[in-house]
Amino acid sequence: MMKLRTVASVCAFAIAATAGVTYAAAAINGPAGIPGRVAVRVDPPTPAVVIGDSAISALRWVPGADNAVIGFEHTLDLESCRRIFLASCRGREGRTPSTVYEALLEHGRKYKILVVATGYNEGSSTMAMSFQNVVQRARQLGYEQIVWYTLRSDVDYVAPGSIANHVTFAQSNQIIRDQLATGAYPDVVLADWNAYTAHQQDWFVTDGVHYRQIGAWAAADYLSRKMAFLQGRQCPMPTSPGTAPQNPCPDPDVTGPIADIAALYPIGQDGVLCYEIGEDRHIECRFDTHVIQLTRVLSEGMTGSDVSALQVRLQRFGLLSSADGVFGSMTADAVRSFQSGNGLPVTGVADRATLAALGFDVSAVS
Repeated sequence: MMKLRTVASVCAFAIAATAGVTYAAAAINGPAGIPGRVAVRVDPPTPAVVIGDSAISALRWVPGADNAVIGFEHTLDLESCRRIFLASCRGREGRTPSTVYEALLEHGRKYKILVVATGYNEGSSTMAMSFQNVVQRARQLGYEQIVWYTLRSDVDYVAPGSIANHVTFAQSNQIIRDQLATGAYPDVVLADWNAYTAHQQDWFVTDGVHYRQIGAWAAADYLSRKMAFLQGRQCPMPTSPGTAPQNPCPDPDVTGPIADIAALYPIGQDGVLCYEIGEDRHIECRFDTHVIQLTRVLSEGMTGSDVSALQVRLQRFGLLSSADGVFGSMTADAVRSFQSGNGLPVTGVADRATLAALGFDVSAVS
């Protein structure tokens, strides 16, 4: 049976926010007076389910980060290697998760808001179909609002099987925008995670998709603020300690990252992640940086996926125009340019020191 994390809107952070405050109650002497006002019914928060892949899964992998998703009743259904409509791939926790489309049926009619934070494991050619199918099923199940995350596109991450990368992520974002522009989806709103994090490279590991510890807490803060804005509520947290939360909460996609994440939340040690392994979901905590690991020194004439990873990294630095998996003279020139600009011996060979400076895990490189 699928184990999910259901979190009420009242959590430790809300309790901590009132720490040190003393409330006094007057003694009751005699019968209560006649009520002077009619009680106003306050509807409970609309329950939401967040269905995501390995990027946003950091909310449950980083110890405590899921506690920062506050202000609304929700369930986190987060699995690595999840896809939207086509069959998912096998994830890092030793299982193949249901797709977003399948997960909706598993959840049934318990929720009114769907948050989709998935898409890094599939190409753009099927994005329109996947989007349409998920929205159709969500509507059939009674969902009233769908919040769809954009994908970070200025990244080095390459999906399993090399079926998606920074180019397809940008294409997928545009496809979703084109779908919304038709006017057929008034119940779908964008959560523009791509734009929100455009200048926050320090929140991510070198692949640009998976979160560092501070990124996981920032992602939880963003989700909480986005939902508060959509529901017209007060922000659940201030932007910095000792200040009042904004009321109503502004759209974080408009304000950008204005919260002091490091001051508001107990950021832990980078790389310490706790996984739910296998079908029995036993907990294993270990050091895992998500950084791309290479196993050999790379030089002219070589081919392979590791050469592609090197080329994509050089592309992101603006030193190479394309990546074809073949280490040719242009790749060698790009390596020389990087070495020259970073105080390394200019050889054109991507040796251990060069690969480390490019941000790769070189622990397996002799």
